[in-house]
Amino acid sequence: MSEAKNLEVVQEAAVEEESFKDLFEASLKEQPVVKRGEMIKGMVVSVNADSVTMDVGEKGEGTIPVAEFTQAGIDLPVVGDEIDAMVQSAGGGSGVTLSVLAAKQREAWAVIEAAAESGEAIDALVIAEVKGGFRVNLSGLNAFMPRSEADTDMHVSAELLVGKPCKVAVLEARRRPENIVVSRKKPMSAERDIERAQFFESRAVGDKVSGEVKRMADFGAFVDLGGVDALLHVSDISWRRIKHPSEMLSLGQTVTVEIVKMNAETGKISASMKALQSDPWENVANNYEAGMRLTGTIRRLLEFGAVVEIEPGIEGMIHRSELSWTKNDVKPASVLSEGDVVDVAVLEVDADARRIRLSLKAVSDNPWQSWLADHPISSHITGKIKNVTDFGFFVPVLEGMDGLVHMENLSWEQKGSDALAEYSKGQEVECVVLGVDAEKQRISLGIKQLSGDPFELFMSSIKRGDSVNGKVAELNQGGAVIDLAEGVQAFLPRREVPREHAELKVGDAVEAKIIEVNHKRRQVDLSIRQQLRDEERDAMRSYSKQAAEESVPSALALQLQRMLEATEAKKPAKKAAKKK
Repeated sequence: MSEAKNLEVVQEAAVEEESFKDLFEASLKEQPVVKRGEMIKGMVVSVNADSVTMDVGEKGEGTIPVAEFTQAGIDLPVVGDEIDAMVQSAGGGSGVTLSVLAAKQREAWAVIEAAAESGEAIDALVIAEVKGGFRVNLSGLNAFMPRSEADTDMHVSAELLVGKPCKVAVLEARRRPENIVVSRKKPMSAERDIERAQFFESRAVGDKVSGEVKRMADFGAFVDLGGVDALLHVSDISWRRIKHPSEMLSLGQTVTVEIVKMNAETGKISASMKALQSDPWENVANNYEAGMRLTGTIRRLLEFGAVVEIEPGIEGMIHRSELSWTKNDVKPASVLSEGDVVDVAVLEVDADARRIRLSLKAVSDNPWQSWLADHPISSHITGKIKNVTDFGFFVPVLEGMDGLVHMENLSWEQKGSDALAEYSKGQEVECVVLGVDAEKQRISLGIKQLSGDPFELFMSSIKRGDSVNGKVAELNQGGAVIDLAEGVQAFLPRREVPREHAELKVGDAVEAKIIEVNHKRRQVDLSIRQQLRDEERDAMRSYSKQAAEESVPSALALQLQRMLEATEAKKPAKKAAKKK
């Protein structure tokens, strides 16, 4: 290539280089003069789905991701709005990149650090529940709130916090590495202290106040009385007995209570809804009396009975013995359930002791009385022996009802124990109804009463003072048992046998006088002494009568007359001695 050609090429290159330099310098003049980290204010010139474009001056523009507005908690702007942003990068192929989130975080850090130093509360938003506590947003910055610092109430529900704005105190703030710890409890406590002090200054026991049910437990409910919590014990909610506050209250419900206790030192307050209601027991004595029939609801089942609500606040007790006529020692749960509506009879009302005794069985017919109406005394029944005891056996007469045949009512002739040995379980027997005690629920039956009583039959033909004949059946220390007839025995006391009388032996024939009869005990007492004395007296009277009929009495007749007169004279003296 010639020199001229080379010179031309060099000159052209120099011109192009000068032209590029001019263009570059011109482009620099058109670039906005911004620096990374600088805070700028500008107008929104366009908004699309991904970004917001903002005029940064000197015909320059910067972009901001739409997502940042959401993260920063800022409403998406529209064209023409002026907003603040921080320069993230300037120049390069991507132009100017801006950030509203970074701008807000810079402002937030300033506020957070100032709050950490001063102790003042700042605005926050609880974002989510995390392990050990909650994530909180502070103007775009994430902070951690320990669960113990979430509320003055350790049992506060996460649902009541997440998504809700609140005031927090900054416990710790560090930029590198970033760590922010906040407390919602601290400003709450400070505010509660002020409210509590004002409450105790302005309120007194007996005041009526309204509040909101904040929390419930088995033992009662906590009512917020305006920054101060009061305990509403379950027993103070209503005169009616309830197991849990939720039976009558719900969270968030507004209630009116009376302050019953206050302690400014501990900050504890006890309240009562019941105190604002009239005591239903005040009118119990006028409204209820024994014999009344009522309808109530079974509220509680106990081992010894059932509690019945007659009206709100008024309860009565059905003892287990008053549950059934025919079932003994019945368990309340076997015949009743909580919530059952039942008819009951009032047995006793004691308003002072706040006690009402009720009966379930009393509202139905007494089966013993009904049975007696169908089976009067002396009527006959037939049944199979249910069980045999040492004193007799039982015969079922109706479902749940048994009659007792006592061993003394088995035989007229045999001893009770001997007669009982002839009976066994399952044996069918015919019985006579002897009696029914409806109150004690007892039925007395007899078997020997099916035949006539040999004792009464025998005694119907004789009386006290008559002479009877019998045989010695048994000898004992007190005397002798004498058989008078089949099934009839008498007792001859030893003192009623004269000393000169021959010694008695089993099987000896005896003639004696009846000196005592006890029909109830079926007992007859005899006397040989009285028999001989009466025979002697009759003989003397006979001879005396014969002598009186003769004109000249014989010496023997005169002697018998004197003996008779002497005997008659002694009788008044003996009677007088007995009376003494």
